Amino acid sequence: MLSRISKKFFSSFAMPSTQNYLTESQIRQYEQDGFLVLKNTLPPYIRDTLIQWADELESLPETPGKWMKYFEVDKITGKKLLCRVENFLPFYDDLKNLSYGMINDMSGELFREPSVIYKEKVNFKLPHGNGFTAHQDQPAFVSFGLEKLLTVLLPIDPNTRESGGLDFAYGLHKSREIIPQNSDGGIRTDLEARMNWFPIDAAAGDLVFFDSYSPHRSDVNFSTFTRRNLYLTYNPLSHGSYREKYYIEKREKFPPECERDPNKDYSEGARVFNVANPIK
Repeated sequence: MLSRISKKFFSSFAMPSTQNYLTESQIRQYEQDGFLVLKNTLPPYIRDTLIQWADELESLPETPGKWMKYFEVDKITGKKLLCRVENFLPFYDDLKNLSYGMINDMSGELFREPSVIYKEKVNFKLPHGNGFTAHQDQPAFVSFGLEKLLTVLLPIDPNTRESGGLDFAYGLHKSREIIPQNSDGGIRTDLEARMNWFPIDAAAGDLVFFDSYSPHRSDVNFSTFTRRNLYLTYNPLSHGSYREKYYIEKREKFPPECERDPNKDYSEGARVFNVANPIK
């Protein structure tokens, strides 16, 4: 169980707030660029606890019906590497309070209407962990016909060029169209080469918001430490609340290894739930 944090501390973040966290200039910048970087924004106690939370999530045993752990294979050693943990908010109140509180309110400001969480994950890019090819998130969010989502990146470890930090392409979210893809769901290589990419170096305490149509990518982790990122995805509340339905569908179509039927082919589910990433 994740270490307990003062309920008094979290109470200000867990309830809907009338506080404005963002300026109109920041909201317009997000609308123009498709992403927004806010430096040193998280409250210090949350910032300083992110590593502890990630350590505990990493140590969770693979358990059918609970949190969902996904793996990749090290191309050099052939070893199985943890790549992602999903569906942990129902089991850990501290992370749930953060996700349904301040971060939810900030996402609503960017939508210009109330928001609700759609899914959550921590990506673990261990040393030699593979990158994610250039892609848009929107193709992975087709299950319920949602056309308006955003994701919030909370860095846990330093995101640098060496550790495989993210790049974003400016302004290409505005067309609300899926860019032509390679067979793995990544953006077609010749189109990626012509995009204007902006590298994001970020650290614990920073927040990066990005539109589901905004192209992004990351490289291999060439550092000696694991680069972990927490991602929270939201949609406008007016479009409905789908988090529970999303994970029911994902368990059926692309479950974690400990829940897979060895006689079943999950390749079709991977087309939606495994876009442009190294998970096996």
